[in-house]
Parts: sequence; C-alpha cells; structure tokens
Amino acid sequence: MKIKKTVSPSILFVSVLLLVNQCHGQSNVVYYGTNASPINVAFADASLSVSAQASIVADLQICLSEWGKETYLSLDLGADEPGLIGYLERPSISPHYPENIEFPKGVTNTPSGPALYIPKKLSNAYTNAFAFAAANSNIVVAAYEFVAFISSSNFVSLSSNALPNYILLKNKYSETITESNEIVRLASQIIPGLCYQTFYTPSVLGFYYSPEGPSASNLWLNIPSSTLPSNNMMEWSGYSVLWHNGKWVFCSWNEWMP
Repeated sequence: MKIKKTVSPSILFVSVLLLVNQCHGQSNVVYYGTNASPINVAFADASLSVSAQASIVADLQICLSEWGKETYLSLDLGADEPGLIGYLERPSISPHYPENIEFPKGVTNTPSGPALYIPKKLSNAYTNAFAFAAANSNIVVAAYEFVAFISSSNFVSLSSNALPNYILLKNKYSETITESNEIVRLASQIIPGLCYQTFYTPSVLGFYYSPEGPSASNLWLNIPSSTLPSNNMMEWSGYSVLWHNGKWVFCSWNEWMP
C-alpha cells in the first residue's frame, strides 16, 4: 500500500483564507515547471480588483505547485490565436478543475514580458467561486480538512469498520445507498484503490453541483490526485467527493459497485 503524501492542515487553512478573503499585496506571478520558473499573469478583464486578481493568482499557483511541474513554456513557434505569442504547454488537463473548466495556457506579451493570459470567462468563474466560498465557508473549510485527512497516514491505516464514515456507494441492484456492513465487506477492495493515490490541495473552482448522487442537486468537489505506475510516469486525475449529511465522503454514484 502506498504511503500518502502528508498535507499540512495549516497550509490548507491558509489556502482557504487566501481564497475566501481575497488577499491583498500579492504580485501577479506564478511559478511553473521543474525549476519553478516565474511567469507574469495578465487578465482580459481590466475591471478586476487587485484583491480578486491576487486571489486568482493564489489559486493558479495551487494548481501549478505539483501538477505544474510538468508544464513548460513554448514560444518558439508562436501561437495560432490572435493576441497570443505562445503557450504554457501541459501533458494533461488540470486535475484541479471540473471537466467544463480548462486551465489557462495562452501566453500573451506585456510590457513586463510574456504573461499567462486569463480570459474573462475564467476570471468570472473564479469570481463566482469566491462568492460561493465566502457564503459557504463551513463547507469549504470542511473540504480542506477532509483533504488533509485523506492525505495523511491516518487514512492509510483506517480500519475496515471505520470506512463507512468516508464512503457512499450506490447499491448494485437498486438506486439505494449501500449499507454499512456491505462497505465493510468490500473494504479490502476499496481501501487499497484509494490509498494507491496521492491527493493534493483542491482549487476553489473544484466545487460544483451535479444531478448525479442521492439528491436532486448534489455538491461535489474535484480533488486532484496522482499515481505513479510501474513506468514511473506520473498520471494525474480528478477524484470527486460528495457533500452528504454534513460531511465530505468518497462517492461512486455513477458506477455499479460489486
């Protein structure tokens, strides 16, 4: 069983405060690549406040801190889109974002040099996400606490009997929720699959509503995760968890479980 990377709860809570309070005084620069190379950030929406820009930059850096080590700047051949001079290339889609949101890759030229270009559509999505986080701070904090736990050795050593507190499954033969004793029975299959992955700090854009799940409108969170198969090539994916009965749980609602 893989020992998971421990995420400091203090780092997670600082991340929450940055996003919810829209921090001030941060320059619009993010760091990418193996050597943490800096690149400026430019916004299409000139009306964005300084604090909103800083909060977006903070969240972009969360995404780039681990997954972004595999990104690289490509300016040699230019870009085939107006206003762009190249791209911040990446090997995969961002595991921090839901499927309907794409991590920015266009690079534009500014008086300060090349800059990662943030379209208005993306900055609008961030503005809405910050408003959600501010209005639902207890749920957001609980999400970061959940990520801290599943990224720790405490989760790796979780007993089978405790697993039903963190798992929600749909019964194979009906639309009902699988009973706790059945989850305990399946623990030997479930726990190794979860512990094989490494989980990372989510983006504020990772929260989304979907009709999938036990309610008509369900709140989900996309948690970035990685695995290191035998070929030593890092594989990234987004792992969705569900807010259910006042807590975050792993949920496989769109799959028929054993």
